[in-house]
Amino acid sequence: MTSTIPGHYTLYPRGLGASSGPLPQGHVMVSRWISEAEARLWMKGGATHVPLGVGRGEHVSVAEFGASRIAGTGPLRVDFSFPQAGLQQGGRSDWKFIIQPVANVPIYNVAIHVPHSIQESRLIGRR
Repeated sequence: MTSTIPGHYTLYPRGLGASSGPLPQGHVMVSRWISEAEARLWMKGGATHVPLGVGRGEHVSVAEFGASRIAGTGPLRVDFSFPQAGLQQGGRSDWKFIIQPVANVPIYNVAIHVPHSIQESRLIGRR
């Protein structure tokens, strides 16, 4: 698998087809830099919604799609669409946050970009 990020490959929790369709009206693409542990949550749940327990104290930091990496975050990047009306303004103009729980808010076009140094089996439960 390839990725748009040099030195990374891409995982599609629901398959490539589910990660490349048109966005529903009102949705925008966002990115979140995550840890391996969080990536396992996204993969395990099928990435149909933002996993419960993600973020700090019900506050999930994201960035506008293509924005620079948020400091202090993990080496993997998850991209997904989320309703623009559900995004709150963050500390910079390109940083946003989502208030959890949002398990009933569907997300689309989920792709997880993983550094080549991390084996896929560590993220999908196979050893």
